[in-house]
This record gives sequence, structure tokens and C-alpha cells, in this order.
Amino acid sequence: MQRSRMSSERVARKRERRRAEILAHARDLFEQHGYANTSLDDIARAVGIRREGLYYYFDSRLAMLIGIIKPLLLSLIQFMREIVASNDPAPEKLRRAVENHLTRFQTRFAETKIAYLVEYHGADPVVAAELRQIWDEYRGLWLKLIEDGQREGAFNRGIEPELVYNSVIGSCNWVAHWYVPGKSKSIPDLVKLYQHMILAAIATAHIPLL
Repeated sequence: MQRSRMSSERVARKRERRRAEILAHARDLFEQHGYANTSLDDIARAVGIRREGLYYYFDSRLAMLIGIIKPLLLSLIQFMREIVASNDPAPEKLRRAVENHLTRFQTRFAETKIAYLVEYHGADPVVAAELRQIWDEYRGLWLKLIEDGQREGAFNRGIEPELVYNSVIGSCNWVAHWYVPGKSKSIPDLVKLYQHMILAAIATAHIPLL
């Protein structure tokens, strides 16, 4: 009984390692060539197995895409919950929220690029349904942050929160289209620049821009 359980655990660990290996290759191929231009044959070739072998670990290429994007988004939203729930002043919350969104280009570039590219969000109904709840909560947290800041008098009340959210996320996500690690401006410098630009656009006059 004990031997059988240990054997099952070894098989499970081996399967998880293989899944992680497949996801890593799929991630790199999606980032380099795009999801639409990457086939299951490409992924199988990169892993070094037959295409049929992929189905033991993933039902489809879409399942791989979700497996790449979802963990990053769950981490993104967990930090955002903590930011919104904190006792920091609204401008500091906004700075932290921008940093949370952009810093992932530094720590997990490929996954972040894939997750933030707009074409992945609604290109397929399966992906959209899987990720919509996460993005909806993320949007709600951002709107709360902005609305709280307006109530505190830290942010301009004449600007629609939805407009602020769309502008902030749109400009931050666009980094996925042009940022090249090691060649573009550093992520910490980009974070400071975006924090400054966003606060300059929405903060009331007495809020210092750091």
C-alpha cells in the first residue's frame, strides 16, 4: 500500500514537471511568434515529443494559453486587492497599482506580454470565459481605487473613473507591443514615468508628483 502510494506520487510529480516543461516551451513560442502562428506541432517539436503526447497533459493549445496567462493574472489581482484594502492615501495606492501592473514585465516578461496583448482577451470564447471573471474583478478594484481617491479629493472628480481606468490600463498594456528587455528603458524607470504621467492627469493640484 505504502509502495503503491509512493509510486503514484512519483508519477504525479513527473507529470507536473512535464506539464511545466511544455508550458515553458509554449510560452516562449507564443511570445516569439504569436499564439496564432504557433501550432501544436511546433510545441511538440520544441519539447521533443510527438504531437499526440501533448494530449496526455493538455486538452488543447487553448488550455496551454490559459495555463500561461491565468497564474499571472491571479497574482496580479491578489496584489491589487491588498493595495486597495490598505490604509495608504489614494495617490500612493495608485502608484503601487501602476507598479504592480508594470513590474511583471521585469519579473515574468513572456507571460506578461502574452497576458496583456489585447488579441488574447477575446479572440476565443473559451479564453474569454475563463479569464473574464478575473479581469472584471481587476477592473472593479481599479474603479474603487479611483472613486475613493475622488471622494478623498485626491483625484479630479470631473473625470469619469471608467475613462481613467481604460486610459491607464490601455497605456500600460501597450508596453507589451514595444518593450524589449535590455534595449528599452528599464522597468523601474518606466514605472516612475507612468506614475508621474497618470497622477499629472488626474490628481488635484495639491497632490505632489514624486
